Amino acid sequence: MYWLEKLKSFKKETGETYKSIAQKTDIPQTTIEKLFSGRTNDPKLMMTDRIAKVMGHSVSELLSEGESFSHYERSLIMRVRQLDGEGRLRTESVISGELRRIRAETRRRFAHLYYDFPVSAGTGEYPDYTTAQIIELAAAPPPGTDFVLRIAGDSMEPDFSDGDHVCVKSMPTLNIGDIGIFSYAGSVYMKVYTRAGLLSLNPAYPVIKGNEDIRILGKVLGKAVLE
Repeated sequence: MYWLEKLKSFKKETGETYKSIAQKTDIPQTTIEKLFSGRTNDPKLMMTDRIAKVMGHSVSELLSEGESFSHYERSLIMRVRQLDGEGRLRTESVISGELRRIRAETRRRFAHLYYDFPVSAGTGEYPDYTTAQIIELAAAPPPGTDFVLRIAGDSMEPDFSDGDHVCVKSMPTLNIGDIGIFSYAGSVYMKVYTRAGLLSLNPAYPVIKGNEDIRILGKVLGKAVLE
């Protein structure tokens, strides 16, 4: 019985006892105990309404399938209704501020290694821990992420834009078609690994022909989500 579960929750919420409910409603305590135990198959509507009102609720709330307000929430609503326009604006401002605080405090943070040199215009050196920083991500990086890099330029548009950050798994080999990070001729590039060489997604850029001087630094797993 859904209504009975609600009635029990109201009792727990307000701290009322069978004895206190009986005293406030003039209903025998044994009758109340029988009602709460579920042994009353067809309780009288008036009796149930009197019990609900003791706990600050109504019988219509018991029969409603929606979520009901707690005693504390109902008390707040009643007080807000007594405020003038200025008071309500101030109350809304306080509530909005508190909600922002809660969201900020509960937001998960994900720390990862970050190398602050732009891919496609870097030093060509394999990143090492001596040059690493710690960056905070707003969302969990893909599994296997070893470090984060910043993208410079538009050679990988439309999928990756200038200023984007990408999550990279450090690895010396890639499959054909993988997007990876490569070291070549003193620069670091983010390209598609193909048999013909390193391919840009932007057709305005030529293929960097494959040769033994190209070194694979890692596989791009996806974008990193920052604040």
